[in-house]
Amino acid sequence: MRRVAGRTRVRGFSLIELIIVVAVTIILAGMAVPAFGTTLARMRIQTNASQMVQDLRLVRDSAITYQQDLYVYVCVTPTAAQRTTYFAEVSQKYPLTGVHYSPGTDTSVSDAFEKRTLLYNMVCGLPVQSGGAAYSYTSADTVTAGVNTYLVLVFHCGQGSYFRGQPTLLDGTFSGTIWIPMQDSANQPTRYWYVGISPTGEPSSSGVRP
Repeated sequence: MRRVAGRTRVRGFSLIELIIVVAVTIILAGMAVPAFGTTLARMRIQTNASQMVQDLRLVRDSAITYQQDLYVYVCVTPTAAQRTTYFAEVSQKYPLTGVHYSPGTDTSVSDAFEKRTLLYNMVCGLPVQSGGAAYSYTSADTVTAGVNTYLVLVFHCGQGSYFRGQPTLLDGTFSGTIWIPMQDSANQPTRYWYVGISPTGEPSSSGVRP
């Protein structure tokens, strides 16, 4: 820095220095964008999984509280377009007669029967068991509504031979933990997240394939 005619001259950046700074900024931004995209995709699929865990826990707790066996319907129709929804029952339609809500004929009723549509165009994959093999069930464990077929999960209230909150399929059986995959095909490679229901009825979620 030197004084010229009573004024102070401050040396600025050269053109080369500015070009280097801009180039480094672009490189760093390019490195950050893929990481941000991965984080955003993970947050989206976790949002769906967390909602399902919350709904399953609510159904289980409601079965215990209201002393009613309550159902969860998970669409298992092969086409992906029809596996975007599931239904959670938190009280029976007619408790005195044991009639349940139906995904085919009943609309959502506040605090009684909730229809959930997965966000971000994601779908529920076909249920699997620990180890990754397809979960075994029969037509006796499903109900059909229109063109859709639903696997029915029952949370028991504790009557008969079932303990409070115990999950079974519609035929009364339950073999190990059942995992329902959340599938996000919008991002490549396809991303999965898993919602599990243990033999005790406690729901959980995991990003690791069972």
